Amino acid sequence: MNLRLRSILFLKENSKEITVRFIFAVSLIALFIAALPLFSVNCIQGHDIDYHLLRIEALKTGILNGLPYLRVNMLFFGGEGYASSMFYPDFLLYIPAVLRALGVGINLSFHIFIAVCLILTFIVMYLSAGYISESPVTALISAVVYSLCQYHIDDIYTRAAVGEFTAMIFIPAVIAGLFDLTEKEFKKPWILGIGMAGVLLCHTLSTIFCLILCVVTVMIRFRVFVKEPVRILKVMLTGVSVLCLTAFYWIPMLEQMAVTEFKYLDSVFDVNYEKLLLRDVFANSVGHMGIAVFILLFAGLLIEHKGDKIVRTADIMMAAGLLFALCTTGFFPWKRLERFVSSVQFPWRLFIMTSVLVSMAAAVYISKASVNREKAAVIAVLMIMTVSAVSNINRIDEGYYSYSSDYYDEVKFTKSVIGGEWIPRTVTDRDALGREPDIAVNDRGDKIYVDRYKNTLSVSKAAGEYIDVPFVYYLGYAAVDSYGKSLNVDGTGKNGRVRVWTDGAGEFTVYYKGTFMQTFSDIISILTLIILAGCGIIRKVTWRKAT
Repeated sequence: MNLRLRSILFLKENSKEITVRFIFAVSLIALFIAALPLFSVNCIQGHDIDYHLLRIEALKTGILNGLPYLRVNMLFFGGEGYASSMFYPDFLLYIPAVLRALGVGINLSFHIFIAVCLILTFIVMYLSAGYISESPVTALISAVVYSLCQYHIDDIYTRAAVGEFTAMIFIPAVIAGLFDLTEKEFKKPWILGIGMAGVLLCHTLSTIFCLILCVVTVMIRFRVFVKEPVRILKVMLTGVSVLCLTAFYWIPMLEQMAVTEFKYLDSVFDVNYEKLLLRDVFANSVGHMGIAVFILLFAGLLIEHKGDKIVRTADIMMAAGLLFALCTTGFFPWKRLERFVSSVQFPWRLFIMTSVLVSMAAAVYISKASVNREKAAVIAVLMIMTVSAVSNINRIDEGYYSYSSDYYDEVKFTKSVIGGEWIPRTVTDRDALGREPDIAVNDRGDKIYVDRYKNTLSVSKAAGEYIDVPFVYYLGYAAVDSYGKSLNVDGTGKNGRVRVWTDGAGEFTVYYKGTFMQTFSDIISILTLIILAGCGIIRKVTWRKAT
């Protein structure tokens, strides 16, 4: 077990200064510093906290109702529903949702979730940087810098940007996968596959950033693929595997977007206005990188750059990281390209990529510059990043709030959907959603009370040619009368509600059934997971027999 652990930590038998005990000690200190705001009985606050807590509560409600994967969450808008799970991946949010279903409070559940994300971020960065460098020093410094860097800390505690800080768990694996692709004959395509699948199931925009990095990497190292065309086939197979594995998320999303117009089409962000000045990149404020990680890069001046593949890789990562940072400023033509890049909303989101690339590059430089002084170098980096992180944490003025377990029982709190980008355009009065969640209206304007149970509602005294029921319409709703006969439904109801054509039925039930494409995509993902797991088992058994 000890040999296995040393192998995982990239420790060599002749390692003197860096030991397993030292690695664990530094890791615990760094994670403790990163988690300082979590040591409170109240819940941290952040710009988007209300929406993400509501997502968690909606998943919890689905779990308790036996519908854990329902794509239209019924808790929103007092029961009228919002397709949050259709358009925002819930991959890691099931951690706090399950805790809530088990009776853990909102505050503690969310704090445990963040703690788990911090640990995963540290571990994935350590393993990814270690795979690239085969050095425990580089791996440890990378994990410390990345976990404590300003953008990561602000993402968690000031912005509560759950999508971004969960995606940051997997981005280092994407970098390691690209290194494996171009420098190690792509013998472990699953690294890139897991990285891209993880990012896609956390944050769509971060996925686009990673795709850009992948394309640029392939273009720069195109000669590798010319010499070894088999790598192209491996990349294609990896890409298809990722798409099939995540089909349950992106296929239903694209299906809805193809048939329905949503509010996001009306959202206009002045990305040119939000761009930074160059000096702002280094400022100690929200949405900036700060100075600490850039100071660490100066260690690159102390080493020889010629002939060392790892240092060359670090140079490329540093250049890419600095380029992403420059693109947050006026050096990038945000105004000219606004209609193509407005979905980014804030140019400083690109610091997601800067954080991982610069952390890795700085770690390589420091590791190479501190031969025979590795422990001192690690401690020095830990001190610098601790000062930076504590400074950032002290700056946070969002405060805390104690959420009671019945907080989201009040309808007004179930309307926290920020911009509401995925509300259909047919909803003309957003404020009216949830105002009368138990009232249906027929074609004559008569109000009819409905009964709700789980994700269904029932109308027992239907009268009229059609009835608009209190569900926001998304493709996939269905209705049946008391005899089990299907009734026609569509999204033409007033203010975006589901319209049920009664066909003379006196009673009927409406529920979100889903679509054929949703079921098909689920089957694709499940089969892909089974096939990949089977291939992994076969490969492991074969390897053991060979050794």
